[in-house]
Amino acid sequence: LELAEKFRNEKDIYSRCQVVAHSMIMTHSHPFTDSIDSLYRSYTALKLVGVVDVALGSIMAYFQMYFAAGLEINPLLESKMHQVEEYCKDVDRRPFLVTFRIYKQFAMNLRKRSESPTEFRGKVFHEEEVLSKMKGKQRSMILRDSSTCRLQLAFVFWNEDTMADMLNILESYPLVDQFTARIHNRVCITGLAAFALGRKRNSKQFQKLGEKCLSKAAHLAKQGSVNARPVYLFMLAMKRPSRKAFCETIFACAKTKFIHLEAMAAERYAAFLKAENDASLANDFITHAYWLYRDWGAHAKAFDLSQRYEFLMVNILLYFLLIFVSKQVFLTPDP
Repeated sequence: LELAEKFRNEKDIYSRCQVVAHSMIMTHSHPFTDSIDSLYRSYTALKLVGVVDVALGSIMAYFQMYFAAGLEINPLLESKMHQVEEYCKDVDRRPFLVTFRIYKQFAMNLRKRSESPTEFRGKVFHEEEVLSKMKGKQRSMILRDSSTCRLQLAFVFWNEDTMADMLNILESYPLVDQFTARIHNRVCITGLAAFALGRKRNSKQFQKLGEKCLSKAAHLAKQGSVNARPVYLFMLAMKRPSRKAFCETIFACAKTKFIHLEAMAAERYAAFLKAENDASLANDFITHAYWLYRDWGAHAKAFDLSQRYEFLMVNILLYFLLIFVSKQVFLTPDP
């Protein structure tokens, strides 16, 4: 990055250096949030000077990092995705266009209620139709990215059959990638789902896959990756569930502000506590998970929880009632 500063007045060279540094190097030792803005600025600069493919690579890394950091999924993010879609059309880059549509459908499935939130059959991206028109390496890469997003949706909405289907697809892909955030996302959700189903279904196949992901996360954590440690701890908790393991995971996720992983860990901890007949503490963590999902922007998941747990709806109503009463007291003039 210091070397890149010497070329600050040459937008092309400077922005290329920024993309490489932030998408492939920096996040091995720095939080994802340290690189997100730089990637977006590089995308904008490269687009202006006509360096199309590197610009699209930069914004692709931006979205991958955005999801990896657990930042809020909101209409502004979807608006950025729409703008990038239009740019892909203008410069005729269909493979990039398909990838960005996967990301947009993923975000929409989390934000908006649907009958099948783990399926990609939306207006933005219909997986079966798109894949039927592809072949070779291009199809393989799109299938990898789509399956990774669907696996995360399946873990969030706890659809075990979809988790198993996606794990069977992703198992054949090597755990290597030039983009640190993309491999982070895949290793994370593959390991979590593999250990979950490995225990639930007594599957040696999934347990072995989980161990591969755990080893990858452990290596990254030992190399100093602040992004890998919460993932590593969460995998350990899914591998050998215990109160201590889940509490360490939730604390680590909170410390790194990975609210998406904290929400998932809190919900999985609640399921563990419920199996141990500690209903009171389990309800506390379900409530904690609910608010975290809302903060993440996963409103469809938050709604799903509110429908499944009657006590949660009562807590939510009491919360908003308290806010209403507080506002009334604050706005009421002194006599």
